[in-house]
Amino acid sequence: MKHENFAPPEYKEGLEADAVCGQCNSVNPEGTLICRTCGNNLRDQRQLRMAADQILDADTESNNRSVFLIRALSTLGVLLLLLLGLNAQNITRTFTSAGNSDGNAEATVENSGVFWTGPNKTDYDNMYSVLSENLPSDTDAENTRMTVVPADRLAAGDYILYERLGTGMRYAGAATIQIDGDTWRYNAVLLNGIEIRGEALLEEQMLTSLWHQSGVRYQDKYYAVTGDAEMQPDGSVLLDGESTYNTQIFSAVAYPYKGL
Repeated sequence: MKHENFAPPEYKEGLEADAVCGQCNSVNPEGTLICRTCGNNLRDQRQLRMAADQILDADTESNNRSVFLIRALSTLGVLLLLLLGLNAQNITRTFTSAGNSDGNAEATVENSGVFWTGPNKTDYDNMYSVLSENLPSDTDAENTRMTVVPADRLAAGDYILYERLGTGMRYAGAATIQIDGDTWRYNAVLLNGIEIRGEALLEEQMLTSLWHQSGVRYQDKYYAVTGDAEMQPDGSVLLDGESTYNTQIFSAVAYPYKGL
């Protein structure tokens, strides 16, 4: 994916520091942590912007060559940090992939099948059975999307999934979430035959599931998957994820559903 270069500090005038995505230039609502368009981590972006401003504004009264050189090198370092920041999510996932225990991508793919064969198999099987036998119709899905109620926190329950396709939306399937202590277990059944199972941890109304915490089954093969789910003020949940099946980033929106 091609990333646009960061604009100079004047770029922020009149806008929240983390409102405009430095990756795709989309303007997001105040308080958004993940860009709704491309999935860029705006919280990391804001921290990097603040660090850049501090370095670029420091010691402005000194004009000697040595200080100028130091500034130039510092600015170069900041630009490098900003570039890394744009890719922070992908970089983090790269280093946390592969079933974290042995640093081997193939091992993560193999271990992803544990959600279908391991100690929690029965719980996941039950969730899958309910979802697959009661997938909402297109009409039910659209009615749910159009009547979503504002909420301030993530909750266990059932959800309608809409895949984001550019500026459009397409009904993609359903998911269910159960809470066991600090662990959030989820199961998703997509209309294209894909099933996703996994665990996630909640922090600041965002669920995060790393490579070794979830898996995908498609055509009787297993793949590793990672992703985030962030609560939105309108009551929907913004999802983004990727898997070892392909290099595409999956972006979707989940809406609470009471019909299962």
